[in-house]
Amino acid sequence: MTTHGREAEVPPPAADRAPEPAGGGEPVCLLHLVCPDCGRLADERGARSCSRCGTPLPDSGP
Repeated sequence: MTTHGREAEVPPPAADRAPEPAGGGEPVCLLHLVCPDCGRLADERGARSCSRCGTPLPDSGP
């Protein structure tokens, strides 16, 4: 197929394209700052308990 003397650009098949980045959201590395009871995100990275309800936050790892 030609358009004004040039070949039309055909996008590559889906398997050949890089995945589209997900829109919005926080990175997974912040999950340890989400209160398991009320869902509030901690204000500080070093927080050990929820500032809203006082529930201890999950451990950040080993």
